[in-house]
Amino acid sequence: MKINDQLSIKFRAKTFYFASIFLPKHTRKDIESLYTFCRYLDDIGDEKHIKKNESIKKLNEIKKDIKKKNTESLIISNFINLQKRYKIDDKIVFHLIEGIKSDLNRNVDIKDDKQLFMYCYSVAGTVGFMFCKIINITNKELYLRAIQLGIGMQRTNISRDIKEDLELNRIYLPRTKRKFKGEKKKILGNESLRFSLSHDLKVFLHETDQYYLNSWKGIKKLPFRYSLSVAIAAELYQRIGFKIIKNQCNIWETRIHLKLLEKILYSFFAIFKLVFSKKDINKEIDNKCNIFLKKFKIL
Repeated sequence: MKINDQLSIKFRAKTFYFASIFLPKHTRKDIESLYTFCRYLDDIGDEKHIKKNESIKKLNEIKKDIKKKNTESLIISNFINLQKRYKIDDKIVFHLIEGIKSDLNRNVDIKDDKQLFMYCYSVAGTVGFMFCKIINITNKELYLRAIQLGIGMQRTNISRDIKEDLELNRIYLPRTKRKFKGEKKKILGNESLRFSLSHDLKVFLHETDQYYLNSWKGIKKLPFRYSLSVAIAAELYQRIGFKIIKNQCNIWETRIHLKLLEKILYSFFAIFKLVFSKKDINKEIDNKCNIFLKKFKIL
């Protein structure tokens, strides 16, 4: 198996792969190049067999390659070509890299909503932004919705991966959202603390739904050749959160995922929502996003 296969959507992100098959062929190829690049960066941040300072050094070297638009890596070269073609600003890519570098801190323990928002934007909202570039979106509101969808998806990832993250000495569920604010290493070995965190997680997932709610306002405005795929991806990812809640937020025994029949069923829900439903927005989240994005001159 080639490294590009090992990093591909088909092998590494089955939910995204399922949704991506509805994209136009040429767009799907570019989205796969974007995903491969992002997955490559993410793997550097998660590699257990490399010292953290070596991973940081490698990510900094990638930043230099991106800046000078020259590299010996095929994966990075493919992304640079993508970046040039769609005029993707270095700043957005560097936000992504810095977000992944933050995972390499010795003590990853998100403090509050503001810090979580920054993290989720960096590692996932940036990807939504770059997706918009690839499908030639010019409407700033749609960039806002794409970033919110990325944040919602990352919050779902955080919810699903709490156990695995704790094993890596990381926790992204903010301290302000947790009843237990003590040493996070104690959680895995304490049934009472796990139960308490599961309760906190339920509240967190209900808040996450508001990001998906806002993103639908943008999904419905996309050209249909793109909106179908994005709608399915959004619905399937939100359904993972629903399934976690249905499972009493017990993410300790098994990793929650959707089966193929569930993906097919929920895809029909997505189509129905895309065609018939009318979506309101959470203005508080919009205001929070706009303040942040203007501060960093993103939109």
